[in-house]
Amino acid sequence: MGATTFLLITLLTQSAHAACRTVSVTADDAPVIGIEDVALDAARGQAVLSAYDRRTGTVGGLYLLNLQSLDAPTIAVVPLATGLRPAGIDLRAEPDGARSLLAISRHDNGTATVERYRLYGATLTHQGTITSPLLCRANDVAFLDGERFLFTSSHGGCGWGAVIEDNVFGGRHGFVGLVENDDARVLIGGIGFANGLLPDPSHDRLTVAATREEVLLVYRLSDPQAPPERIALPGGPDNLTMAPDGRLLVALHRSPFRLALHRYGWPGGAAAPTRVAALGPAGTEILLDEDGRRFSAATVALSWNGRLIVGSVTAPGLLVCDAAASGATGSSAPAEPPATR
Repeated sequence: MGATTFLLITLLTQSAHAACRTVSVTADDAPVIGIEDVALDAARGQAVLSAYDRRTGTVGGLYLLNLQSLDAPTIAVVPLATGLRPAGIDLRAEPDGARSLLAISRHDNGTATVERYRLYGATLTHQGTITSPLLCRANDVAFLDGERFLFTSSHGGCGWGAVIEDNVFGGRHGFVGLVENDDARVLIGGIGFANGLLPDPSHDRLTVAATREEVLLVYRLSDPQAPPERIALPGGPDNLTMAPDGRLLVALHRSPFRLALHRYGWPGGAAAPTRVAALGPAGTEILLDEDGRRFSAATVALSWNGRLIVGSVTAPGLLVCDAAASGATGSSAPAEPPATR
């Protein structure tokens, strides 16, 4: 009986493993590495990728991906903006058909800014830069409307002291900020490494990933100072995307220690686990759970036309799985129905 059970588990694992494959992504014939975040434009069958190689320090940029090309083993993407070190991004469909894009841009001197863009076809036009000392540890960003947006900060300060206080001594000084009239202020504090966020104004809800607490924090947008609902997770949550059925897709870090070893190239850090979960009224479903040898350190997961698309802070390219949760969107305000084949 034990041998039969082992064989069944082995066959199921191999079947699930075969359902996913890595896809190489190139821009101007160079590999795109570290696709940390993805903003989906389902209506147009495309997505914007935010990527740079953090382990080598090589700059990257923002890239446009044609989702119809996902069947190919190698995909060439269109460079939209290069020479950047981008982090979280968000896409918003505007009434005139254009797309507005927000992107966190990190700089060599330890500061960060939020860049505003308009996307017309495959042309990205820069619309302005938001600067503030509060942005130095900015992690993710999300539109509230055409002008206002939210951002997360992983720590409460800019220097290494703030990092050590939280990462080593367990402090919770991450926060959610609001930018209104180009001015930034703290909206919610006391979060253990604030990461992905997903506002849902129609339901008066704001979901924030607290990575080091291994929970999702669900606030009321109308009263963000009220105690949030806490949803425990099997790992530290990173970026969040929402499915049409209301489920959340969450990239999870099973082991912060192994992630740190991998992220900084330290001994024992050849790989970091990849885990993706879907959360809904029925509970939490693990969609993908790997040791990271094929594709390490997933930071974002979304689905499109029945496929799960996974990006990583360190890995080259994408991981594409043919069996996925219902179509998720990484955009704050999809204005048109999802694209279909």
